[in-house]
Amino acid sequence: IGGAPAGAEFSLDHASTLWGKRIIGILGGGGRSAPLIGALIDMYKQGRFPFDRLVSWFELDQVEEAIGASHRGEAIKPIVRMPG
Repeated sequence: IGGAPAGAEFSLDHASTLWGKRIIGILGGGGRSAPLIGALIDMYKQGRFPFDRLVSWFELDQVEEAIGASHRGEAIKPIVRMPG
């Protein structure tokens, strides 16, 4: 259904839930962290998950640039490095 506004409603024919089918609401995805991260790492090692193309690195003094790049769609996942 997607991200509907608060108070939104939907309806369906009850027959669509017969034979074990269910309607489940999930906020933020339904993945389990440990198996999901492990699977993504395996896919990355196989060259099947382009993690390095999804992230953009910024130094702490570039935090505003990181936010702007995200808003403009230039950075999928901006990561700000903290000084060591």
